[in-house]
Amino acid sequence: MDDVSKKGIVSRKKFLKTSAAITGGITFLPSALRAALLSDTNSVNSEVQPYQIVYNRSINNPIEEQAAQQLKSYLAKADIDLPIIEEESYQGNQAIYIGHTRYAEQLQIDYTQLDKDGYAFKTHGDNFVVTGGSEKGVLYGVYGLLEVLGYRKYDSVSTFVPEMDSLQLPADSITLPGMVYRQTSYYDKDDGDIFDWHGLDSSSESWGMFVHTFFELVPPEQFGESHPEYYSWRDGKRNPSTQLCLSNEEVLDIVVENLRTRMAEKPAALYWSVSPEDNDQYCTCGPCTELNEKHGGTRPELEFGVPSGSLIYFVNKVAKEFPDKIISTLAYWYTRQAPDHIKPGPNVNIMLCPIGPARHRPIFETAPSFTKDLEDWGKISDRILIWDYNIQFANPVSPFPNLHTLKPNIKFYKDNNVDSLFMQATSQAGSEMASLRSYLISKLMWNPEADEGQVMNDFLDGYYGDAGTHIHQYIDTMREALLASNHELKIFDSPIDAKETYLSSRLMAEYEQLFDSAEKAVEEDYERLKRVRIARLPLMFAQIQIGRTEVDTPRSMFMRNEEGRVVVKPEMKELVYLFVDRCKEYGVNRIRERTTSADEYLLAYQRIFDKMDEVAHSISLHKKVSPITKSSEYTKGVEALTDGIFGSDESWRFPDKIGVNWVGFEGEHMEFLIDLGEVQPIQTINMDFLNAQAQPKWHLTILPKFVEYRLSVDGENFEEPVRISNPHDPNPDNNPQITSVRVQSFKADMKSKLVRYIKVHAESPVEMPPWHIRAGQPAKIYADEIVVI
Repeated sequence: MDDVSKKGIVSRKKFLKTSAAITGGITFLPSALRAALLSDTNSVNSEVQPYQIVYNRSINNPIEEQAAQQLKSYLAKADIDLPIIEEESYQGNQAIYIGHTRYAEQLQIDYTQLDKDGYAFKTHGDNFVVTGGSEKGVLYGVYGLLEVLGYRKYDSVSTFVPEMDSLQLPADSITLPGMVYRQTSYYDKDDGDIFDWHGLDSSSESWGMFVHTFFELVPPEQFGESHPEYYSWRDGKRNPSTQLCLSNEEVLDIVVENLRTRMAEKPAALYWSVSPEDNDQYCTCGPCTELNEKHGGTRPELEFGVPSGSLIYFVNKVAKEFPDKIISTLAYWYTRQAPDHIKPGPNVNIMLCPIGPARHRPIFETAPSFTKDLEDWGKISDRILIWDYNIQFANPVSPFPNLHTLKPNIKFYKDNNVDSLFMQATSQAGSEMASLRSYLISKLMWNPEADEGQVMNDFLDGYYGDAGTHIHQYIDTMREALLASNHELKIFDSPIDAKETYLSSRLMAEYEQLFDSAEKAVEEDYERLKRVRIARLPLMFAQIQIGRTEVDTPRSMFMRNEEGRVVVKPEMKELVYLFVDRCKEYGVNRIRERTTSADEYLLAYQRIFDKMDEVAHSISLHKKVSPITKSSEYTKGVEALTDGIFGSDESWRFPDKIGVNWVGFEGEHMEFLIDLGEVQPIQTINMDFLNAQAQPKWHLTILPKFVEYRLSVDGENFEEPVRISNPHDPNPDNNPQITSVRVQSFKADMKSKLVRYIKVHAESPVEMPPWHIRAGQPAKIYADEIVVI
């Protein structure tokens, strides 16, 4: 652990001023916080009756032993060395008692008040008791005490240790967490010490199976061909890539049997998820529709009844087989609406997911439909876990100014009978304000009434030191710009969507100045300079993404040279290289939600840089292109195929929205005619097409089956086509390597043939094939340039 200097952050006075206010959950104080329990002559550094840490070893509780050891370890960092004594051998009268000691029993502490995670402080004479609930309460109590003393744990490598000349112990209190179950997916979640310090629950300990488990329990690779009837009926056929058929009794038997086997392997786990896959393709067969209408009810906008009806019917049947476990399921996408005529069983947990609402304001302001869904589920279930979303998932390394909504959202959930929260984010340090978000979310889940401004100030001052003021100003400025613009902040958007609002040219320049000042403020402090540079990564990412959407503007990646050709600005190349280097240095493993490492991101831009150099020698550059078929209304027209600007293949997820320089065709073959202006010999023709890398069974982007080039000297008589076939099977079940194909070139060798006109045909599947989750929907193909040499 890289401890922060005891003298290097802020004064102990400032920490003690704020510590009691920000660390508690729901805290009951029978008396005012005492300034000090001990006089100077009785301080822990005194030779007279020094404190000792006492615990009851005979009850053999590893959590209590861990709590005692952690208290000793952290106090030692402040040069306070307290011995640990087993209670049966302790004879003194000045001790810190940890856990279920006989001494605590004599004080008649009511442990039933503490539940599993609550903790209590109690003073009796010169003794001080820290005890807790049935699970980790006493450990949380020790960490709570350390925070009152001025300690802070900002992330897994950053701990503030205060200067102390005596122990300043708090008054009697009982502290209960505001949420019964508290979890986030930020990068420090796997560090056991900080995980416990902030009172987070562990999915690995609590959950046997976590989410999207239908296919784990009934694997399509095992049953898809032999029993297609186990899966969704969609558009007149069964599709094993979608969801389960919940009216099929054999499916129920398989789920129960597989769960029973898994529970035997992990008997301590309480929660077991029986939940749909991450798509909206639920079964529409007759029996499933009957269940939806009977138990879920009907809605004018829903053709097959309310889909949560069949889900709760099915999950209730599973739950009856395991009365000592909690069976969790998802109220998500098509199951978010509560059913009208069935209630979840007593051991069924509803995981409600507000995936759609905008995040610029609290969710109860932006999402009245979700608010109603929450209220409806609250009427029929008292086991609700909210799975919330806290970053821009399509671009986790991107500015996402929603910190001001965290407290009102958490408090809103708490006020509506939600007692469990999973705040999903990302698991890497370089995502936007990851350490601050993790810290703030953890504090607010423990205490939804905490002063979030005070928590944030405490973190920024401690974590960034002299740079904290500038980082705070950056956060405030971006938030105010967002709210003033009323921009709708969405979790699957891009910086490009905000380039005229909170990421405008003027504001980006202001943010740059703030980060310049922040870096200068800590330029001689390597650790804090690194933290500031990590915080700057989203700003750099936004500059790159926005820059490639423009030409000849101050912020653009591209400019026209003296010859009129579009080229890459040298400073933007340098920015890309610097961004990638820092991502690799600071542990940013993914720049997209499920894919795109720093190296892959660099390859995407290196392709642009190289191709734009190569196109300088192309005889097709700036030549006239005439459409034969119609391109997508969401992308540029075919004239962009000769503008000399290439698209980034790291934007495969939404190329029609953020790819900018890709030309797309939706549910249509790509056909166009290019006029080279005069008859001339050509050597090669090439077009690059985009592939959906991480999720080829989900996204609608797909490679063409083949590309044909037909040559002509007069524009009327064309030679037989030269066909280049796609060498890849697009089905990832047959060809797992398709997920690593970023761009596929369709290059033809023309051997100095004379030509003026080239007719191009790219054969689209037109509809997504049967193996696809959204089989039958329009297929999309994308190319960025045609290059004729």
